[in-house]
Amino acid sequence: MADEDIRQKNQEAAQRQAETREKERQEKMIEINKQFADLTKRNAEYMIKLNRALNAQGYDPEKKATALNEVYEELKVKQKQGYTAAKLYGPAAKKADDIINGPKRELENKPPKFWESALDNGLLMFVMFCAMYGILGLFSKRQTADAGWLTIVSTSVIAGLGLAGFYKVMNNRQAKHRILRAIGVFLGLLIVWFAAFALIAKIPPQVNPAFTPLADILFALIGFGVRYLLKKKLNIRSF
Repeated sequence: MADEDIRQKNQEAAQRQAETREKERQEKMIEINKQFADLTKRNAEYMIKLNRALNAQGYDPEKKATALNEVYEELKVKQKQGYTAAKLYGPAAKKADDIINGPKRELENKPPKFWESALDNGLLMFVMFCAMYGILGLFSKRQTADAGWLTIVSTSVIAGLGLAGFYKVMNNRQAKHRILRAIGVFLGLLIVWFAAFALIAKIPPQVNPAFTPLADILFALIGFGVRYLLKKKLNIRSF
């Protein structure tokens, strides 16, 4: 009988502890809900999930409070612009991981700056032109001003700047008439591009000489390597 009494008392004590923990959890949830009262229902639920995710990983309570407050303050502003927490940060578990381990993934998804995009796309066009003229030159002895170094460099620069502008417009999802503006930028790029070809074609071959096919292929390989290294160093995301 004594053992049964002790066992029953232990069960009752464990039940009381479980009820106490559940009550404390509910009180904390009520407090959190009040704290995020200025957010939409969806964003407030996201904050609760984020709080749970941080707790599950044993994140420091003081750091957690600071991080949650920063996210909360940003969400109050962004939700007025039509953003949701999930759209801004991804799943709550991912955001919790970014808070604890650093925003590495956010940096990877960040669009490149205009000059980075222009450089990346310019090098890409340079590689494509050099490779194209080099391969064609291997099967044809005829060389024209279209394959001249001035033609390749200038049209690559124009294409790089134009494509950077095109991607900048396309990535601005809040802009009005985004698609129409992007089409306008692309058509403008084509006009400038063809105009550049027409003007450069009038330059004497002595000023705009064509490289040999092997030289074109060599420049294509060099350009490819430079672009690869710059993409890694600058963390430029491909489109």
